[in-house]
Amino acid sequence: MATRRKTSAKTSTGMFSGLIVGLVIGLAVAVAVALYITKAPMPFMDKASRQAESILLPDLRHAPDPNIGLYGKSSEAPVFSGKEAQIAQELGSIAPTPTSPSTPPATNQATDTLGTLIAQLPNPNAAPAPTETAPAAAKPSATTTKPAAVSNQATKVAATPSTYYLQAGAFRSATDAEAVRARILLLGLDANVQSGPYDGGTINRVRVGPFKGLDEMNRARSVLGKEKIETSVVRP
Repeated sequence: MATRRKTSAKTSTGMFSGLIVGLVIGLAVAVAVALYITKAPMPFMDKASRQAESILLPDLRHAPDPNIGLYGKSSEAPVFSGKEAQIAQELGSIAPTPTSPSTPPATNQATDTLGTLIAQLPNPNAAPAPTETAPAAAKPSATTTKPAAVSNQATKVAATPSTYYLQAGAFRSATDAEAVRARILLLGLDANVQSGPYDGGTINRVRVGPFKGLDEMNRARSVLGKEKIETSVVRP
């Protein structure tokens, strides 16, 4: 009986000591794991807490103008801002002042006027122009031919027609001729029907006018053309 009690007491003591050792080891492992977790970098937490990197962008005020090639040779000065405006202002103060165009001296006008007067003066070295001498005696044939030539020219001028007519058609039927005449009268133009023999019968011609010039006749002809009335120029 005594041996059984001793063995049971030893067994209980070994179990208790093993339990304590296991608790200590487990506690140490838990502490180590906790320290590792807190010290080790967390990928998700690190990304969330990380601040965005500040990227320095170039100042647009100092950037070159991309459209400088499109300005061409315009007379307007470009608009600058920032440091460029200050530099442009300094350059503007240094730029030379434009010189005013020199006015031509008044002596040129006087010289031109004097040259014109000199050119108008007669040249003493030039040969005198021949004067027309009257014929000593006029021949009878010459006196008779000159009036004849003058009379021929007068007849040509008189024969030149200064009055014009327009013919708006020629009809066998007098009714058709009167109908065309009525259309022309409605347009505000003078018209009449002239009847005469033609090819063994009677022909009725519709004439518009008279017109005292080509301009007046052409205006009337354009009016008739708009109404699709064909005309032709005839002599009186």
